[in-house]
Amino acid sequence: MSDRTRATFLTGLSAGLALAAGASIYRQRSQARIPCSEDLDDDPAVAEAFGRITEMPQMRVLRGLVAWRTLGLCRAGRAADLGCGAGQLAVELAQAAPELHVTGVDLSNLLLGQALRRAAAAGLAHRVDFRTGDAERTPFEAGSLDLVVSTLSLHHWRDPVAVLDEVARILRPGGAFVIFDLRRDMAPPLYVLLWLVTRYIVPRALRRAEEPLGSRNAAYTPEEAAGLAQASRLTGWRVARGPFWLSIEGKAV
Repeated sequence: MSDRTRATFLTGLSAGLALAAGASIYRQRSQARIPCSEDLDDDPAVAEAFGRITEMPQMRVLRGLVAWRTLGLCRAGRAADLGCGAGQLAVELAQAAPELHVTGVDLSNLLLGQALRRAAAAGLAHRVDFRTGDAERTPFEAGSLDLVVSTLSLHHWRDPVAVLDEVARILRPGGAFVIFDLRRDMAPPLYVLLWLVTRYIVPRALRRAEEPLGSRNAAYTPEEAAGLAQASRLTGWRVARGPFWLSIEGKAV
């Protein structure tokens, strides 16, 4: 066997083994939804790890996608970012839309501390602020907002229909909303990638929290997301979808 033939054989064998391993991982996935067992954002190690992960290039690309979809619906007025975490999206929306005032809401005081520092460093403290709060009971008056956005929080909500009802309450007529999340029925290569990232790449604190695979396991399918929206008082919605994501979005009637 020539060196070239041997190299081709070994390359093919390696690719076959990798495909077989990936297929085995995918077959063992949970097809039923597994709710998140607990919120670990106020664990300092987890909060710090989440803060680092959200600065990774792939997360920046994801936020760019969310910002593009969001600003296509609304670029001015008062906005809320529910489950804002460390505040990256809130700051990026304000940077891209100078007529937008964004208030981030999150349960984690540790992440909100990061968010406040980020807004101040960007010189946006006058247009971006943050409040501790629950997405089911926000600090906003009825009909007071032009935009509500949420990223990767839907699967954490204990009662998503109640949160969607709250979104309907605080939006003015014609107000826009984008509820963006992972989809549980994502494409097989993306599931395998999440499995590998969870097992071998993310910081130990996130592995202990079984993230990001736990978020996939707790996420909804597009059909399930449509059922949640249908059961709520939210109007004007549609469910958009991509290879690994879904979004309940639209303008309230």
